[in-house]
Amino acid sequence: MIQRKKSEADWAVEILSERKEAMNYRDLLETIVERMGRKNDPASITSIYTRLNLDNRLVYQGDGYWFYDVNRVVGKK
Repeated sequence: MIQRKKSEADWAVEILSERKEAMNYRDLLETIVERMGRKNDPASITSIYTRLNLDNRLVYQGDGYWFYDVNRVVGKK
């Protein structure tokens, strides 16, 4: 079985699932950078932040906090 490389959003889902609570976006981004082994520079952070915003699995909680809700239903249109 071929395993695909994890995306930034996949890492976010994994991290948030492990924590089971909302996480400040900056802490989340820095944890993703660390786990992916990427440079912690503005370009990397901006790229990851953009990808997280495009992923519908993540829920913005307000005040800079993101959450992954396993019970959230995401329907197709």
